[in-house]
Amino acid sequence: MYEIGKVDGEEIREEENRQQQKSEYDDREGKNILIDNFGRIAKKLRVSVTDRCNMRCMYCMPRGNVRWFNEQDILDFSEISRLVSILADLGIERIRLTGGEPLLRPNLKNLIISLTQLEGIKSVSMTTNGLLFGEKARELKDAGLESVNISLDTFRPDRFKAITGINGLNKVIDAVNTAESVGLNVKINTVVIRGWNDDEITDFAKFSRDTGHIVRFIEFMPLDGSGFWRSDLVYTKREMIELITRNLGGIMPLNHALHCDLDTNGMNHKNNSNRYSNQIHKSDPAALFSFCDGRGTIGFIPSMTEPFCANCDRMRLTSDGRLLTCLFENPGYDLRNLLRSRKSNQYIKKKVTENMRKKPEGIIKIIKTKTLKPSLNLMHTIGG
Repeated sequence: MYEIGKVDGEEIREEENRQQQKSEYDDREGKNILIDNFGRIAKKLRVSVTDRCNMRCMYCMPRGNVRWFNEQDILDFSEISRLVSILADLGIERIRLTGGEPLLRPNLKNLIISLTQLEGIKSVSMTTNGLLFGEKARELKDAGLESVNISLDTFRPDRFKAITGINGLNKVIDAVNTAESVGLNVKINTVVIRGWNDDEITDFAKFSRDTGHIVRFIEFMPLDGSGFWRSDLVYTKREMIELITRNLGGIMPLNHALHCDLDTNGMNHKNNSNRYSNQIHKSDPAALFSFCDGRGTIGFIPSMTEPFCANCDRMRLTSDGRLLTCLFENPGYDLRNLLRSRKSNQYIKKKVTENMRKKPEGIIKIIKTKTLKPSLNLMHTIGG
């Protein structure tokens, strides 16, 4: 069992990141950017448009009655667009819409159109549970949506209902297929929990090989509303790689595979990973791998055993207008009040940059100080 709290090669990576970030800081010092005291520069913004969801996933939502945000506290689309515009002036380039379930927000395509027109914004993507996505995929793509991450933790209908609280597996599978058919970049997000769905890891890897979709395996994090997270429920990246390699053959880091032609059965077989080369960003949380025969691309988000805090370039805007510079920051900074009290854009920029400098080190510090516990934050209220 991998012990949570021991981090593979963390000292080496931290030093490499410090040197790179120092160089970036030196190049951009004095400019109007979002940089923290660790030298990390924010480029990406997760925008939660609602805390409501049409699933009740055990690793996300609280059991029993859920206390939703009051409707009058939720940012409207014009408020979201204004804040994104302000943040774009400070260097934010990529937007991901999240929830709750973002498609419970009516007329979401209008927000996407607005965001894609903002100067400095290079892409708008979405994370969804997929239940409503199939019927809206075309209009969202036409509005400017570039890519979608669809949550899927099992291929078994009974297990799907046990995890999510509803019967909806077929709708989610259909959403994956529809998203691809309309031309969206599609990734599957699979949260792996020991004893729940770890026996399907190989099935998901086969799914990637059969369909060409990227499947990203996510280590279970203490963001559950039900409070049942334990370190022994974390099925680690190392274990997943060993399992997949044992059952399906070798894999290699995608950045290696992009530079080689692989020989399969005496034939030159161009690695299909090239189709994903333009989707890879240095600071992405997922470590992507390709199978050595060129079929299938899988990723691992080792949030607990190999935290990527040193490379974090993300901020989060909650649906009730709080800015979170870290996934584990709570409660965050109230930007809604600044908007509704008619503060100027320049004033808001000043407050945002001040808050960014206070960005905490991240879960890596929580692990090092052995203060991990369930429900460190509530995923459905802050977005992924």
